[in-house]
Amino acid sequence: MQESSWPSNCTETLYDICLDYVALNLDSTVFCESADGQLVLKSDLFLPTHICDALLSRLRPVGRELLPLFASPTAINFRHINLKSVTDLTNAELHGVLAHHPTDLRISSEQLTADSIGLISSESHNLQTLHIVKCENIFSKKLQSKKHVWKKNLHVRHLAKKGIRFHCPKARYVALCGLQSNTSEILCFMLADLTLLTRLDLSQSNIDLQHLHVALSQLQKLQILSLYSVKLEPNLRDAFEAIAQVKSLRSVM
Repeated sequence: MQESSWPSNCTETLYDICLDYVALNLDSTVFCESADGQLVLKSDLFLPTHICDALLSRLRPVGRELLPLFASPTAINFRHINLKSVTDLTNAELHGVLAHHPTDLRISSEQLTADSIGLISSESHNLQTLHIVKCENIFSKKLQSKKHVWKKNLHVRHLAKKGIRFHCPKARYVALCGLQSNTSEILCFMLADLTLLTRLDLSQSNIDLQHLHVALSQLQKLQILSLYSVKLEPNLRDAFEAIAQVKSLRSVM
């Protein structure tokens, strides 16, 4: 008998077909229209966590139009959340996302502020992977004039004195990309409690070597360090000394 070209009738195939259908028809399967014409989650909807993450993986990139999906963590709960495409994510929206208690969170927004660090610390006890990319306002006040760089430095020291850190006891992979030299001081304070961290990505940053040295001295389980397109000041020799102190390192990229 000639072999059929149809997919095999197994649970995995049916599972994928159903997820693809839901992803393509969110407006009828997951959402309904509110009185003011906005898309909201259906009130009688409930999905298991493993289905939620599989569904979200079929919706990449997750844009602003899909933020209503995060409105009810009890109905639809996501553990792996990538919102790098939502470049205008606000602190209030981040707070709603953190209510899902994700294990993997990736964000990139110029609208986020220093308060975001406190939100992440208080709500992300399950967090294992965190990517913060192009979120300069988290670490410093946005000032247009170069004449007021000292104000940025003062702001960083103020955050440091407040003891701002990532209180994420399970974090193993953190990416803080795009840091500038006048905000790299905050690294020492943010990474101090991440004792289980095995991978750190500081790509596309401009980091003062003194701050890098102190930050790395606290990460004695670090195995992978990414420094792609990083400006290290003042010299390369000091950079090697800062990196060499971490005896657990296996790879530097």
